[in-house]
Amino acid sequence: MTSIPATDPHHVVGSLGSDFWRIRVPSLLVPELARKIDWNRMGRRVMIDAVKGVIVWMSPSSTHEGLAAASEDVVSFAAARLTLKVDKKRGTRWRAPDDPKDVGLEADAAFYIGERAVAYYATLKQEGQAAAARFTDTTPPDLVVEVEVTHFDQDKPERYARLGVREMWRVDARKGTDYPQVDILSLQDPTGPTVVAFSSVLAGLASSILPQAFWLASVGEHTDLSALLNDHLIKGKDLSAESDEKSS
Repeated sequence: MTSIPATDPHHVVGSLGSDFWRIRVPSLLVPELARKIDWNRMGRRVMIDAVKGVIVWMSPSSTHEGLAAASEDVVSFAAARLTLKVDKKRGTRWRAPDDPKDVGLEADAAFYIGERAVAYYATLKQEGQAAAARFTDTTPPDLVVEVEVTHFDQDKPERYARLGVREMWRVDARKGTDYPQVDILSLQDPTGPTVVAFSSVLAGLASSILPQAFWLASVGEHTDLSALLNDHLIKGKDLSAESDEKSS
């Protein structure tokens, strides 16, 4: 990532060309500012930390948005191979349901996968939109994706973990290749958010194939993406189990 200018603590240009801005205000002012200012008019993504009095917003580049969209294809194709239900929650602001002062944060992409997706769809079908909205208000996603991470975002894994999110994918530019760098973080590890080799929400999916998967999704090569995921998810189940045994 590159800061412009280097001495400015408020402005960062990310590795994918997006603009990030950050201001700090007295923490008591944050709820009032959140009520009176439409921060989404300042940028496409907004992160507000009411405890620390930090407000961060960004204007994403087309590359940033392309990788965020690509994550939806990667997750959907992998879940289909594993016969798991998926509900996409891109654009949702996630808040702590037991903290009225929490103004929340929005991921570049978020997903219910497996049991939470099944429960969400059942609520929607049986009880309607209002009940489904309440479900989302009280149920964190299984997976969040953050694209083009800067030092402004260093607290996000811990914040997502406190909300109960199981896993985070961190996607960024990688020098010398069109493939992005993709890290999988296990957010509910007893030692705190931890980079791991395999996804737990999409069992058998290795972080090592995600750069290629994101690239294929970005350029619309869905047949090749499906073949890649089918092949590696079959092999990955055994490797993931072996990795879990070694770590236990």
